[in-house]
Amino acid sequence: MKNYGRLFNESPAPMYIYDDRTFEFLAVNDAALHQYGYTREEFLSVNATHIRPSDAIDFFTKANQDVPYSYFDFGIWQHIRKNGNVFYVHIYAHSTKFNGRSAKSVLAVDIDQKVKTETALAEKSAEIINILESITDGFYALNKNWEVTYFNKTAEKILGRKREEVIGKNLWDSFPNSREGKFYSEYVKAMTKKISVHFEELYAPLGVWASMNVYPTKDGIAVYFVDITAQHNYLKMIEMQNEKFREIAWSQSHEVRAPLTNIIGLTALFNFKDSSDPQNAELMRLVSESAKNLDDIVKKINSKALQTGSDLLY
Repeated sequence: MKNYGRLFNESPAPMYIYDDRTFEFLAVNDAALHQYGYTREEFLSVNATHIRPSDAIDFFTKANQDVPYSYFDFGIWQHIRKNGNVFYVHIYAHSTKFNGRSAKSVLAVDIDQKVKTETALAEKSAEIINILESITDGFYALNKNWEVTYFNKTAEKILGRKREEVIGKNLWDSFPNSREGKFYSEYVKAMTKKISVHFEELYAPLGVWASMNVYPTKDGIAVYFVDITAQHNYLKMIEMQNEKFREIAWSQSHEVRAPLTNIIGLTALFNFKDSSDPQNAELMRLVSESAKNLDDIVKKINSKALQTGSDLLY
């Protein structure tokens, strides 16, 4: 019994014993006194409800019913130190007899820092998830086995797949055509060389052009992407229109030159001193013909310019 007392009193784990009926503390070890901040006399002068928040007392009372005689895991609770600080403890307890009284023997492990760290991590994780779900970029994460570990709402919208369909699945199996183009080679580069990569590529099955930013992570890679199909199509249209403008410029510099040169050359042959010269009539006919050719070319150029401008607007 003496050895049992030493084991209780000298244990590094905080322990105490309280009466089943009155919740009066009957014994407490040094570790518990240090944890709660009381002297032995102070601790033994209060009861087990004194170290608990008021809103937890009903739960504590109910938890005391039918406690087994072997140590039982009562889970995580909040307790109060002498200075009023609330902290988290993990409670293990069992029913016992102490000096002939029915009692509970309790082991109360301080896990306050652990709980607060886990809570902070959970809050930070929730914050990150909220950001990833609210951004306009598509985002998904892959582990080293190419399995999708996260897939945000924008990714669902752009790629036409629900996250439930792809999370936990191999990316290349879920999107077999994504091995085409630059996707596979650039992802492998980011994964193996631990470098960030940026590229633009077409996902042919959906006809979607995407601007891809891929970053290495501890467990794999993170992929941010933006649908640039509209911008890509607009640039393609601009290129086509520029080609039309080049055709117009070529027409202006080449097609217009021929009839204009003819007109200039023919007018130089006019006999301005003798307007009745029979040759003037033939020259007028040729000038008129060249002028008509020039007018047709100008009309064609004007039509092309108007059509190109219309395409640019719409």
